[in-house]
Order: sequence, then structure tokens, then C-alpha cells
Amino acid sequence: MRSTSPVRRLRLRLPRRMFSQVLLMQVAIAAGVAVLATGLFLAPLSRQLDEEAMRRALAIAETTAQDPQIAEDVRTTAPDRNGPVQRQAERIRRATHAEYIVVLDRDWVRWSHPTPSEIGRRVSTDPSDALAGKEVMEIDKGTLGRSARGKVPLYDARHRVVGAVSVGIAYDSVRARLISAIPGLFAYAGGALAVGALAAWLISRRVQRQTRDLAFSDISALLAEREAMLHGIREAVVALDRGGRIRLLNDEARRLLGIGDEALGRTPDEALGAGRTTDVLAGRVSGTDLLTVRGQRVLIANRMPTGDGGAVATLRDRTELEQLGRELDST
Repeated sequence: MRSTSPVRRLRLRLPRRMFSQVLLMQVAIAAGVAVLATGLFLAPLSRQLDEEAMRRALAIAETTAQDPQIAEDVRTTAPDRNGPVQRQAERIRRATHAEYIVVLDRDWVRWSHPTPSEIGRRVSTDPSDALAGKEVMEIDKGTLGRSARGKVPLYDARHRVVGAVSVGIAYDSVRARLISAIPGLFAYAGGALAVGALAAWLISRRVQRQTRDLAFSDISALLAEREAMLHGIREAVVALDRGGRIRLLNDEARRLLGIGDEALGRTPDEALGAGRTTDVLAGRVSGTDLLTVRGQRVLIANRMPTGDGGAVATLRDRTELEQLGRELDST
């Protein structure tokens, strides 16, 4: 025997009224667009900040490598934590606020480092490109953590590569700049979302007035009932828009007038040709229960204007009534 749980599943249900549904959907769309736009903005901003940090690191490395005394000291002295290369590199590092400036020789041995104990040891990353005379920009991870790096070759007075200069800028500082920009971006996104929500509310209010606050299900039911009524009645119904073009025909109208779907979107003159029936449908003849002839049929027509500038015309077949009357007289 199964035990019934007192906990019922909660179902997410949309509001029933069209006003609430349209407002909810438009706010959701506005929120989605704001989040998407923020994401699309953050992605290139992150790349831009990385590029800026790498170019700054490369510029510091180039400035350091242009000092001829550093190359001369690398060629003529030994690596020393108190040596001239270390002192000059640290002076530039403090002045530029770089994370590190590492000068190394062709054997990958460090001649300068923010941590003096690292001097005399081999570097942890491959400097082959810089030692081959190439400039390098990258985001990498070394002994000091993740950083934006710039590497350049170190030339002596005879333009021979005697080593390389590697400069790093802490990647955390780049991410910090990105994170600091996020509140401002969210502020702009929130403002855009608020404007979108206000516009959605105004549009929803207009839709509410025009639909008389009906639900979508009510509108679909009304449309189904209208279709059933139009095609079920024995009177011909012709609806025209404000431009005088036919926009609706029921089955009886097609039968009495002898036209089909090709008449939709055309004026009565184009669909029926010249004649009294056309004049009645176009509104050039006024009155009630107007008699008109279409082919072998005598029709009774009435035309009523609608609030949107169009009109609805109804047609009844008097031919069948007259035949019934004559048969009754004969009987």
C-alpha cells in the first residue's frame, strides 16, 4: 500500500491574463538581452586588459634591455644577489611597479629576481624564443604565479645576443581591474533593464486595453468560435479592411459570389468586376436590405462599418426564397 506524501510538487505557472504574460515575457527578454550584452562586453574587455598588460610588460622589458651596462655586466661578471645587474633590475622594477624583472644569460641562469635566492638558478620557463632574437608576449605561470609577460633579447655592444630580459605584471592586477569594472557594467545593464521593463509595462498596458484584458486561451477560444460561426451560418459574410480590400470570406460567400481565396487581399472591383454587387460591397450604394443580382441569383445585401475603418457585408440568397414561394403558390 502506497503512502501519500504530504509534500506536493510545486509547478511554475504563468499568469493567465495576457497583460501579465506579455509583461513577464518582455521583462525576461530585456533581462536576457542585458545579460547577453554584458557578457559580450566583458569578453573583449578581458582580452583587451590582457593585451594591455602584455604590451606594458614588453615595453618595460625593452627599456631594460636597452641599457648597455646590463648587457656588459652579464658578459663580464658573475650572477650575484648584490651585483650590478640585480641592483639595476630592481631599480627599474620598483619604478615601473612590475611584478618582476628577470635578466638571464644564454644558459638560462638568472642574474636578477625579486627573490634574491633565485639568482644563479635556471629559469622555470623556456626562454628560447627570446634568446633567438624574438619578442614574446604571453600569459603564463611561473615561480611568482600567473602573470602577463614580455620577453626580449639582450644584445651587447656588437649586437650579439648575450641573454634575455623577462618582465612580468601580476595577472591578479589585471583581473582586479576587470572585477572593478563589473559593478559599473551591471549598473548600466540594470538601467537598461529598468528602461526595458518600463517600456514593456507601457506596451502591455496598451495590449491590455486593446484586448480587453483577455487571456490567450480566451482569445483562441473566441477565434475558434468565430470560425465555427462564420462557416456554419447560411448567410454570406464578407469583411473588408480600411483600404477596401477583402480580408475574410465564409463558405456561403464563396458559393453565392462564385469566388475563392484568390479574392482575399483584393478590392471588390478587382475580385468581382463592375456591377451593383460590387458597388454594395464597396459602400458606394447605401441602405438596408439592398437587392442585387449575381449571376442567376438575387441577393439581399447589408453593409455595416466597423470601428477600425473597415466594413462587414452580409448577403442572403433571395432566389431560393422566391422559388419556395412559387412552389407554395402552385401547391
